[in-house]
Amino acid sequence: MAVTLRFYAAARKATGTSEMTLEPSVALHLLDQAVAAHPKLLGVLPQCSFLLDEVALHDFDTRVLDGSTLDVLPPFAGG
Repeated sequence: MAVTLRFYAAARKATGTSEMTLEPSVALHLLDQAVAAHPKLLGVLPQCSFLLDEVALHDFDTRVLDGSTLDVLPPFAGG
């Protein structure tokens, strides 16, 4: 059983990886585990948006099920 967390842009830089795999849990707990493994991520998360299986996530008490993907999306700059 696994959930994939994918990190983009500044979140990827903070973690040094593009993804990690964790056991299913509520979204907030998954993000806490990611910060425990990659403390620099804490400085990035407040600016991030989150997608759970490609749908915007606003309730961090949402249970993230086996096989799901949680994307961590910092603001992107573009031109």
